[in-house]
Amino acid sequence: MSGSGRQAAPLPPAAAASEAQQQPTQQHPQAQYFNEKEAQVLQASITPEVDAKLARVAAGIPGLSANSRVLDVGAGTGALIPHLQGRGVQDILAVDVAPAMLAELHKRFPAPSTLGNEPCVRSWLGDIVDLPAYQGPFDAAVFNAVFGNLPDQHLALTKACFLLRPGSHVVISHPLGRPWHENFRAKNPQLVPNPLPQQEALEALVRDLPLRVLSVTDEPDFFMALLQVPEGYAHPAAPIRLAGSVTHGFGRGSKQLGVPTANLPPAPLREQLAELPDGVYFGWAQLDVDASWPEADRQVHKMVMNIGRRPTFDDQEPELSVEAHIMHSYSQDFYGQPLRLLALGFIRPEVKFGGLQELLARINTDIGIARSQLDTPLWAGYKEQLAAEAPGQ
Repeated sequence: MSGSGRQAAPLPPAAAASEAQQQPTQQHPQAQYFNEKEAQVLQASITPEVDAKLARVAAGIPGLSANSRVLDVGAGTGALIPHLQGRGVQDILAVDVAPAMLAELHKRFPAPSTLGNEPCVRSWLGDIVDLPAYQGPFDAAVFNAVFGNLPDQHLALTKACFLLRPGSHVVISHPLGRPWHENFRAKNPQLVPNPLPQQEALEALVRDLPLRVLSVTDEPDFFMALLQVPEGYAHPAAPIRLAGSVTHGFGRGSKQLGVPTANLPPAPLREQLAELPDGVYFGWAQLDVDASWPEADRQVHKMVMNIGRRPTFDDQEPELSVEAHIMHSYSQDFYGQPLRLLALGFIRPEVKFGGLQELLARINTDIGIARSQLDTPLWAGYKEQLAAEAPGQ
């Protein structure tokens, strides 16, 4: 199967990629290799034995149903699609960098209509790292016979996390197995720059992502790794308690983004932070102030928190920061006041965005995720727990 990908010919004009978007895709090594001839050769290589292994891949994805949405990365000519449909899945987005592959896929799975909300097989021509957020969310993302082709496997998995619902799954598979893959890779290092990761390497690859490795099946002629975005984005170390006196930050949250933050000094938290990946968390916050403050200011409130070095701002010597956006309008400034945070979920790693507007859009998405998750039974009870830990309680 070819690299990751975006859309081709017989799709509605509203979904068509512009010439400017398609040009970099045409220069992709997989797009050049998997031309029309190779697409036909690839389709002909799906023997009954290989097809049975593709069925095994689809059967190994938990929870698929008629209501599921599946992202098929590096879909090629659509070899996996009949088996996903056999699980009841109707809504499938096939992504590939090779126009010839998707052209062949369209012949096999023509869109039944131009309605954008009708469940069917659709395609997108390009790399998964460029897939727009509006294409999600998905209940599963499958990297079948393509993961080794990806130049940046970590970035591809990061993007997948942005597109997946909590509780959804990621599959990395190859129906011919890791030894076959490594032999092909040795002969085609430009086309296949990376290996299929074994258990230890995969654990390291996703250490800073909201993914946990459920299983790795590594047989001589079959490979499949199953990962999951945890229910409720639960971080394995949760609940994580952070506390300190609110200090001045960089002035960007309110002034540049309109999202005020309360900053905790990272130095006293160094040991705790060393065990946590940089990124965006959510949970509960409480300011420990005296009775002269309004009662609402003294209560526990929802918060979303970033731990990291703000790569979007291109600071020359970025310093680690702990910045919490508390979802409450306080009656007065609270610099120097003691603040306690209880982090529960890990939404995403810290990434560099293309500019402030892109960053702000994602921050607002993070805030929305935090609000909705903290209303669920999984996390709502921790509000009382943080309140009970207040000094004097």
